[in-house]
Amino acid sequence: MTEAVRLLVRADDAGASWSSNIGCMQACRDGIARSVEVMIPGPWVTHAGRVLNACPDIDVGIHLTLTSEWDAVRWRPLTHAPSLVDADGYFLPLLMPRDGDARPCLAHHDWSFEEIAAECVAQIELGRRMFRNATHISCHMTQHFKLLDPRLGSVIAELCAKYGLRDDAFGYGLPRFQGYPPQPRETDARVHAFLAQLEALTPGTYVFIDHPAVASPELAATGHAGYRDVLADRTTCLQVLTDRAVKERIEALGIELISYADL
Repeated sequence: MTEAVRLLVRADDAGASWSSNIGCMQACRDGIARSVEVMIPGPWVTHAGRVLNACPDIDVGIHLTLTSEWDAVRWRPLTHAPSLVDADGYFLPLLMPRDGDARPCLAHHDWSFEEIAAECVAQIELGRRMFRNATHISCHMTQHFKLLDPRLGSVIAELCAKYGLRDDAFGYGLPRFQGYPPQPRETDARVHAFLAQLEALTPGTYVFIDHPAVASPELAATGHAGYRDVLADRTTCLQVLTDRAVKERIEALGIELISYADL
């Protein structure tokens, strides 16, 4: 029997904005996404709870968050965590230094491991209360969590065991399906690339991660140095994930769309 091709399409960053909440929901309801990751400290997390709890078939992940990267909208930890924030009490923009990016990063602060662990507990506990369909943990900027302190993996694994959640904090080990390159931020080009890569998939289980959102003045005002075209990037992502040709090609190829719960 030939092994199937399975694709986990994950929509990230619900809770961060109204645009992301609606975009992530639409990517699942009208498109090919099956799991949505929610940033619990985000300013729109309550709205995300209302939207996603009304769709019990959508798999929800608690997206552990220790950064606040946008210029125009920022968020704070749920706990008292002075070593994790700037002078105004907001999370820093980055976890680790990034080439060509002069913004502050947590790795260069005298951060407390105990404060990070306590913040993770608070986010998980609130996420479990707010989202009835929460099944797993993921991390915002996963690769940087790994680099900041490997001990975080053990802490998060213990929390997942305690609260009955699947652990994808540092990545499930699934090969990444690229889908399309970052540029251009154009729907037709992205759909064409996505279709071509679907055709090239060999049997196995893959994960595709991106950030669908609907257009709004809020999203147009979102950005930071080096990433000002957030609206174009995230709305075209949603258009790809809900594109009829993409959905028809997945069906024709017999690709099984799965969620973290299915793993």
